[in-house]
Amino acid sequence: MDIIRTTSFLLVATFFGLWLSVYLSLELELLLSFLLIGTFGILHGANDIGVLTSYFQKRGANIPQTGMTMLYIIMIASICAVFYFFPTIALMLFILFSSYHFGEQHWNTTLAGNFKGKPLFYLLYGGLILFMLFHAHREQVVQIVLDITGRDVPSRVIGQLFLGMGIGVGLFFLYFASARLRTYSILLELFLLAVFYVVFNTASLLLAFCIYFVVWHSIPSLMDQMKFLYGEVSWKSFYRYFKSSYLYWLASLLGTLILYLLLRNTEEILVPGLICFLASITVPHVLVMTKIEEYLKAHPETDVGSNAQ
Repeated sequence: MDIIRTTSFLLVATFFGLWLSVYLSLELELLLSFLLIGTFGILHGANDIGVLTSYFQKRGANIPQTGMTMLYIIMIASICAVFYFFPTIALMLFILFSSYHFGEQHWNTTLAGNFKGKPLFYLLYGGLILFMLFHAHREQVVQIVLDITGRDVPSRVIGQLFLGMGIGVGLFFLYFASARLRTYSILLELFLLAVFYVVFNTASLLLAFCIYFVVWHSIPSLMDQMKFLYGEVSWKSFYRYFKSSYLYWLASLLGTLILYLLLRNTEEILVPGLICFLASITVPHVLVMTKIEEYLKAHPETDVGSNAQ
């Protein structure tokens, strides 16, 4: 019942965002997109330092939170440096990390059983989502890739990757069906893919990405983290989560606002700049959450929430 209620809420939020996209001007769409990213989008990764500190405490390493903060800043700065000096490699890594992260977050509960090839499926599913979006706005994506890397990628390559990942995900669905994954789960995911296709082909590139990133990734991730840290999803646990992360969230929000104000009149720079910014905070977030998941699998009795503020 919780899954049905949550999915229904996310669908309503999705179609509301789609409805807004019909009536908003491009400038208001950009503003809305940055607000969505600056609020829930950034907030869902704002507690990484607290979680990482708890992780090391569980392993017997008493590393001060200030040390974790410095380590995190160094990681972000390193990603920015890679984007500056090796933009092609950085963009490819960002797509790979994001694909795996999107797939893992979306499917980690549904695929809780002993299914083979889950890491590959996470990568393919997240990649399918991204390349579905890229294919819907392939001309703009080609230009963005050119702006970031200086390389002109033929639009047909995007279509080929989209098709290939779709076939891969389809084969995994057949495997899951044969492995007795609930038919309802597979049909629901096929329906959601159809919804995403409509959204991506209707809304602008930035707003379409924000609808998926915020509604279908950030909000569910926040809910997962609240369960992980505090054992429940409630306004009380949300308050505790926000209390422990609001300083980092405010700093990131300020950076997003500055980026928007500097680039709002230059759309050709705005989206590449946003991608670089998201990459700089996404890669460390993925690494943190992967380590936490690995530790919890090895220590199922662990309660990270006991150390959360």
